[in-house]
This record gives sequence, structure tokens and C-alpha cells, in this order.
Amino acid sequence: MNISTFNRRHELGQLARISLPIIAAQLLQMGMGVIDTVMAGRIDALSIAAIALGASIWFFVILIGIGILLAFTPIISQHIGADNHPLIREELRQGIWLSVTIGFCLIILLTLLAQLMPVLGIKQEIIPAASDYILWVAWSLPFTCLYLVPRTFNEANGNTLPMMWIQLAVLPLNVLGNYLFMYGSFGFPEMGASGAALSTGIAQVVGCIALYYYTLHAPQYKIYDLRKRMTPPDWAHIFRICKLGFPIAITMGMESGLFTATALLMGRFGAEAAAGHQIAINVASLAFMVPLGVSMALTVRVGQAVGAKHMVAAKKRGNLGIQICGLITCCSAFILWQFGNTIANWYTHETVVVGIATQLLALAALFQIVDGLQVGAVGALRGFKDTAIPMLIAVVCYWVIGMGTALWFGVFGDMGPAGLWLGLVTGLFVAAIAMNARFYRVSRRALSA
Repeated sequence: MNISTFNRRHELGQLARISLPIIAAQLLQMGMGVIDTVMAGRIDALSIAAIALGASIWFFVILIGIGILLAFTPIISQHIGADNHPLIREELRQGIWLSVTIGFCLIILLTLLAQLMPVLGIKQEIIPAASDYILWVAWSLPFTCLYLVPRTFNEANGNTLPMMWIQLAVLPLNVLGNYLFMYGSFGFPEMGASGAALSTGIAQVVGCIALYYYTLHAPQYKIYDLRKRMTPPDWAHIFRICKLGFPIAITMGMESGLFTATALLMGRFGAEAAAGHQIAINVASLAFMVPLGVSMALTVRVGQAVGAKHMVAAKKRGNLGIQICGLITCCSAFILWQFGNTIANWYTHETVVVGIATQLLALAALFQIVDGLQVGAVGALRGFKDTAIPMLIAVVCYWVIGMGTALWFGVFGDMGPAGLWLGLVTGLFVAAIAMNARFYRVSRRALSA
């Protein structure tokens, strides 16, 4: 189909084709964390705590690399739309240099954070096992970052199935690694939580190698001549990538940090409140994977249209994608609103925890809708390479408005846990309005240019 034309049914099919494998791959990635926790439960509570803490710190660090390297999706999408093959090849080469650099920097950052755990007030008995977890997974960070380069390239080409199949393949590998290294099976040393970290690192390396092999040998990519000799780092080029990617990383960090801070504040209200919050946020996170996948597909579709200079198609694709994200989250919101108590009972039968979780799931239903609208707008804006202003919107909406509201009603007021979640809803609501207004302005300006 000519990119200058817009057919709603065709566009829905393209969004589904790109986003569904992304959603499946993300759910499989989350499944690895669930498996680690379940298998640690056969050892002791300390192993579970070490994995939970170590994995949280690891995820926070890797989020920086993910955010910066996600800049390649709109960059390559626009090159594809402009049919600029040599530049696409060069982006991948510079991406390799950048990802290796980021990976080694993240090793240093992760190691420093491990040393800061005593200062953060973490219980002394957890620190040694959590530190070991971090050290045993840190070595794989360059491979995790390297994986993101061919991943964004494949996503920009609308080819998202390889990542899903690779993630499906490494899941049983992770289980086998846990069995060998956590439990000390077949003569391997019994490493406990550290074994889960080593298994995760090995899975990251295998996934990275598999995706590079596929990308370099796939017949459809022969036109890009990807196996041509490597070029030296072009730091001016790399700086331009970082200029686009850093705001993405900060935006992701602002939203993730808001939820992390809320979880920490929830500890003020006791174990039952913390447990209820964990149930609600786990359910909401699973539901969020669907609009997030659509948002990532939206970056590709809008970026390709922008690269081809067809701004009408770019705007229509953005509007449609935002509507789809909103429709999806309306459906999930209805389920959480109507069946929140039933869902909470799947996790626990403790009456107090179920009651708190049910209340929070009702609030989660509200922020599901607005979160879908904001993530859809963010995906469309990235297709236009618009990341700096969305970063500022995220800072203000999440940490000034959202956290301010949470502290006012939840900590200084008398609403307790519900007040903290009211802050989440408020921050996301304002962000949804601001991000969509930004998309309207950016797309309208592109049309008049």
C-alpha cells in the first residue's frame, strides 16, 4: 500500500501485526522474573528477598540503557520511510559502539548502587545475598544493551516475531539455568539467589547472539548490506542519538520512579497495605503490557510516515493508535472495576489484604484508561522524534502533580493507601491530557511545514 494513503482497516492490521509479538515478548520477559521468584521459594525467604531487591536495582539500571537505545526505533523508522539504506546501516554500527559504552558504564553504576544498600536502610541480613545477585548479573549488561540495537532495527522494519521466538526459547533456558545453579544440580555449586542472576545473564547473552545472527543472515535485510565491514565510532553521530535517547530514558525513569516511590511510601501503612499494593500494581502492570506494545508499534508506523514526508498519514496513524490504546485500557478498566475482588482472591485469601487490593484495583481501573491515552501519545510523539518536551511533561506531571497529590492525601491526609494511588491517577490523568495536546500541536505543525 502507498504510504501516502490511509486505510483504517489496513492500519489496524499493521498495528496488530507489529504489536502482538512485542506484547508476547514482554509478557515472556516478565515470566522469567516470576519463575525466578517461584523457584527461589523452594530455598528460603532470604533468596526471594535477595532476588526481589537485586532484580529491582538491576531493572532500574537497565532502564537507562533501554531508554537511550530506544531512540533507534524512530531514527531507523524514519530512514526506512525515506528509503535511506546506507544511513540505516551506519546507525546500526554506531549503535553497537554506543550500546557497548553504555553497557560498561551501567556495570559501574550497578556496582556502586550495590555498595549503597546499607545507606538506603535495607536490612543487614538481605544485603550480602542481594549484593551477590547484582555482581553475578552485572557482567551481562553490555550484552543486554547490544541486544537492543538489532531489536530496534527489527521493530522499525515491522518485524517483531523474531524477538518473541527468541524470548520463548530463552525462557526454558532460564529455568534450566536456575535448576543447575540455584539448586546445585548435576554437580554444579548451589548458589541460591546468585544462581538465578547467573542464569539471567546467560539467557541475556544467548538472546543477544541469536538476534544478531538472525538479523545479519535474514534474506529480507540483504538490501541493507549489514555485514559490510565495521566503521570506527563517530562520536558526533553518537551524541545526536543520545540527544534523542536521554529524554526517553528520563521519561521512563520518571514514571517508573513514581511507582517505586509509591511502593516505598506504602510501607508506612504496614505489611497488609504493602501486600495489597503489590497485588494491584502487578495486575495493572500485566494489563499495561498491551497498550505499551501498541505504543511501540505506533512509533514505527508514525516514524515511517514522517520519514516518507507524508504528514497526513503520520497524524492519522497517531490518532488511530491513541484511540486503540484508549479502547484497550477501557476494556481492562472494566474488568478491574467489576472483578477486582475476584482477582485479589487469586493472590491471597487474607481478608484485610484482599480488601485493600480490591480498593486499589478500583483506582487502577481509573488510571488504566488515562495511562493508555498517555502511552499512545508518547509512542506517536517518538515517531516524530519529539522527546524533550514529553520528558518535561513527565517530570512535572509525575513528580510535581502526581507525587504531590499522593503525599497530600496519602501521607499528610487521612486517605492512607488510597490517597497514594489517587496521586498516581492524578499524575497520569494530567500527563494524558498534556501528551495528547503535545501530539496535536506537533502533528499540526508538521502538516503546515
